[in-house]
Amino acid sequence: MHELGMAQDLFRIVKKEAEKNNIKKVSKIVLKLGEASGIEEGFLRHSFVDHILPGSIAEGAELEIISETLGAKCKDCGKAIENKGEAVMKCSGCGSSRLEVVAGMKVFVESIEGE
Repeated sequence: MHELGMAQDLFRIVKKEAEKNNIKKVSKIVLKLGEASGIEEGFLRHSFVDHILPGSIAEGAELEIISETLGAKCKDCGKAIENKGEAVMKCSGCGSSRLEVVAGMKVFVESIEGE
């Protein structure tokens, strides 16, 4: 289950940002989860709630996970494209399949709140 390792890495970022901003108790963590990241939301949530948050500076914190859809930009015409569930993405402007992925591949800490 690589979600636990991912959760540990993300929580290191949370702790570092909390320290940097003089936050002693984290009350909310917001994560962005790219749909093409390969990370399962349920397992990621379980890793945080059951293994990482208890006994930490974020014990009892609200965990919000926002899904980020796969997005791309056409290398030929520059049009922004959002995946609508197709297996193969093509530019709706010019039909090109030369696309650069610009969203939906990563998992990252969007924000933290606390006191």
